Amino acid sequence: MDPLQIVIVAVIAAAALFAVLAPRLRSHRLRARFGPEYDRTVLVHEGDVRAAEHDLTDRLALRRRVKTVPVEAADRDRYLAELRGLQALFVEDPRQSAVRTARLLDSLLTDMGYPGEGRPEVLSVDHAARLPAYRDARRALDNPGADSEELRCSVIAVRDLIVELLHEERTGALARH
Repeated sequence: MDPLQIVIVAVIAAAALFAVLAPRLRSHRLRARFGPEYDRTVLVHEGDVRAAEHDLTDRLALRRRVKTVPVEAADRDRYLAELRGLQALFVEDPRQSAVRTARLLDSLLTDMGYPGEGRPEVLSVDHAARLPAYRDARRALDNPGADSEELRCSVIAVRDLIVELLHEERTGALARH
């Protein structure tokens, strides 16, 4: 074989290797980025990995288009104070505490610039680990027969997402009160 033929064979072999490995690398990156949300999305798409990965890739593109803004320090303090009050309310009225905590999250997301439509999908890009609990929380709120434990889990899930969005460490201001 002359050097040109060797180069051509090497280029073809590299292209074939890339064609085989690229989808696996993409799947690996998406699985690492989305965690349990990756598996959930595959289930939603009835096992169609290609459709699920297309959905997740669309979410990444949507998230890049959504311009969010951080919360000012005074607003952050206000959100945390309100959250503490809602946690205290849980003892007296678990459902009201859960409903108002969810509304507080909605208000925070609006203030930060998250779109009203497709919020869970946009949130899944940056907060995938919190999404399963967030979805469970929303289901509990939609269930008029939810018991105190379900509502407690709802408040905790929403609280944790609020704290994460505010970039507050779990051992920070909220946990001290």
